[in-house]
Amino acid sequence: MAPVWKDWLQAGTYVAAIVAGIVSLWQYRRNSARERTRWLFELYQRFYGQPAHRAMRVRLDLGQTDFLRGDDKELAADLDDFLNFFEFIAFLRRRGEIKPAEVRALFAYPLQTIGKNPDVISYLREYDYGELDRLLKELGYAS
Repeated sequence: MAPVWKDWLQAGTYVAAIVAGIVSLWQYRRNSARERTRWLFELYQRFYGQPAHRAMRVRLDLGQTDFLRGDDKELAADLDDFLNFFEFIAFLRRRGEIKPAEVRALFAYPLQTIGKNPDVISYLREYDYGELDRLLKELGYAS
C-alpha cells in the first residue's frame, strides 16, 4: 500500500495542472480579445484616416453623386476605393472574422449612407460589389 503522502502529492499535482490550464486559457482569451481590439482599431483607422475616403464620405453625405452619371473618372475611382474597403469588410463578415455588431459600431453611418443613395446602390450592383450588397441587406441598410 502506497503511503498517503504520495496520494496527496499526486492529487496536488493534478489540481495544479488543472489550475495552470485554466489560467493559461484565461490569459489566451484575454490576449486574443486585446489583439482583436487592436485589429479592429486598425481597420477603423484605415478607413477614417484616408483623406480620399473622407472626401467621398462628405460627398455621399451631401448626396453629391451626380458624377456617377457623368464622365468624372477620378471621382468614380475614389468611389471604387471607398466601396472596395467595404467590400473587404463584407468579405471579413462572411468569413466570420468580424461580427455584425462590430461592423455597426465602427461603420454604421457610412454604410447607411451608401444604402440610402440609389445612385451608389445602382453603381455597386452594376459593378458587382456583391459582398457589400449582401452586407448592406444583412444589416438592414439596403433592400
